[in-house]
Amino acid sequence: MGAFVGLLFMTAVPIIGYMHSRSTAALLQLADELMMRCSAAIMEKTTNYLEPAAVMAEMSAHLAEADSLSLTSPARLEAYAIAVLEAHPQLAMFNMADEHGNFLMPKKMPDGSIATKVIRRDVDPPTVTWKYRDLQGNVTKTETATNVSYDPRVRPWYKGAAEAGGMYWTDMYILFTDQVPGITTAYPLSDSRGNTIGVFGLDMELGAISDFLSALEMGSDGVAFVFNGKGEVVAYPDVSRIVVKKEGKLSPALCRQLGDSRVTECLAGHRKAGSSRFTFASEGVDYIGAVLDFPESLGKDWKIGLVVAQDDFIGTLSDTSRNTLLIALAILLGSVLVAHRLARSISQPIAALEGEARQIQNLQFEGDMDLESPISEIQGLRDALASMKVGLSAFGLYVPAELVKQLVRTGEAARIGGHREELSIFFSDIAGFTPISETLSPEVLMVHLSEYLNQMTRVIGTHDGTVDKFIGDAVMAFWGAPTPQPDHAYLACLAALHCQRQVGELNANWEAEGKEPFPTRIGIHTGDVVVGNVGSSERMNYSVLGDAVNVASRLEGANKVYGTSIIVGQSTVEKAADRLVFRPLDRVAVLGRKQGLMIYELIGETDGDLPPGAMQLCSGFAAGLEAYSRRDWEQAMRHFDSLARTFPEDAPTALFQERCRALLAEPPGDDWDGVNQLKAK
Repeated sequence: MGAFVGLLFMTAVPIIGYMHSRSTAALLQLADELMMRCSAAIMEKTTNYLEPAAVMAEMSAHLAEADSLSLTSPARLEAYAIAVLEAHPQLAMFNMADEHGNFLMPKKMPDGSIATKVIRRDVDPPTVTWKYRDLQGNVTKTETATNVSYDPRVRPWYKGAAEAGGMYWTDMYILFTDQVPGITTAYPLSDSRGNTIGVFGLDMELGAISDFLSALEMGSDGVAFVFNGKGEVVAYPDVSRIVVKKEGKLSPALCRQLGDSRVTECLAGHRKAGSSRFTFASEGVDYIGAVLDFPESLGKDWKIGLVVAQDDFIGTLSDTSRNTLLIALAILLGSVLVAHRLARSISQPIAALEGEARQIQNLQFEGDMDLESPISEIQGLRDALASMKVGLSAFGLYVPAELVKQLVRTGEAARIGGHREELSIFFSDIAGFTPISETLSPEVLMVHLSEYLNQMTRVIGTHDGTVDKFIGDAVMAFWGAPTPQPDHAYLACLAALHCQRQVGELNANWEAEGKEPFPTRIGIHTGDVVVGNVGSSERMNYSVLGDAVNVASRLEGANKVYGTSIIVGQSTVEKAADRLVFRPLDRVAVLGRKQGLMIYELIGETDGDLPPGAMQLCSGFAAGLEAYSRRDWEQAMRHFDSLARTFPEDAPTALFQERCRALLAEPPGDDWDGVNQLKAK
């Protein structure tokens, strides 16, 4: 079923992905075409808006060269200029100046009327005259003054046209009267020798371009704007934003001063992409952007910025893709259900056989194999497993199940031989078992002992130990094989503590029932041993051999000498002292060894519930033992006497009190090394 679903995904996902990719590309191309149409419309609108002024400026200059217009006939020139202003709504002023500084300027007033300014420097004194007309063109007021300060010859439009010798556009500026962005186009008037003798200039308001941009359809969250090479905003849908006031002076706003993150991120995306079309994000929304140049024929370094939201184009595609995916998932689900029914006839019998095989691996032989399949190979496998189950169930009655499970898990081969390994060996024995067994019938004793051994085995298994064998009432176990265990010393000690705890509870219950308790002694030692299969080719046992095994057995017996329940060797303490509490007990030479060995009593876990005064007992006993070892028996006696007053029931303390008295009464020779020779097993 997994293979079927995988193949279906491998087929469906590329198709859906390809369709989505192609649809996205098509819609993005559509978006690009829309932006190109918008930019073309803006360029056309702007060009159509500006070109008439340029044409009228040039035509006026040619008419003047033909003596049709002249400042010497101001009435005729004024009538012509007013007619031009009325014919072109985008024009704000008509300017005519000559080389002598004479000037004529009709301009539109905010109410739609016309006011004309005339400067005459060819009369004495020079005069400036304002003539105001009403909406019908009738002169309503005339004002004349002789303080002439305005000189058109120094204005940018005049100087620019004179220097260019042809059509000239000024930079954008703010019109004084209307306080809106404006621009001036100018054309020079030349004499027969080509010298500039005057200039015609037409001022235009640019607000109409902003009005046009506000009417453009740019999707739900798009914007179009025009800016120049200085970064100044020429046109923007909200015309109120494109004029800023700084230090009392009005000036065109820069793009970054609009307060529109779309515009700012668009220009940043353009610089980063290095291309005219790009994508960018602003305030969590993905946009498509474009920055395009106006044609050179306009004569201005102007650019168009276009921003549209991607979702305006691919949002529908996303919905379609999602619906397609849901449909595909529905089809996939239906296909999976069909495949599931088909696969169950094959997979269920195989899964059942796998479960049976795992039960056999774990030596669990309960239950019958109730399995039918139309596939002959599966039926054959079922019959083979059933036969194996019968054979192994009989075999399991003679072989320790836990040991076989570990050997199966680790792949240990069943052959004679072994290898050297550092292990921790565990021996336990029941104190006074022989007298107890004499008071019980064999049947009762067997049940009683089996219950005890069952609890011991369970605790050892819980702590990942391997029970090697039962020697009557004794238990031999080890840690570190067949599965390697870095913490084998700690696990062995922890198992010993929990065994004593479990046996304590068991003994309490038995005593309440009138049964004999089984007080238990445990010895643990860590060292190099040979671990593997020993025996014959017909019968073998997985076990350990070596000096550490003998030492662990002797340490178990040493509990009788010291009145303790768990004794461990030095090597075990070195590997587990960081998490367990040990009391140094004595330096001994166990039966069969001449070399001295430091032994310890296992008290408990460092972070567990320790017996009351355990740490005081350990430290006080260690101090007394240290004085004892350096032959200062009087000092040692004082330590042990102090401990005896606090812990009167402590057997090791009483033992060392007796030793110190004996040594003080009859000091040993110089060859005394403090090693206690254990004579019993």
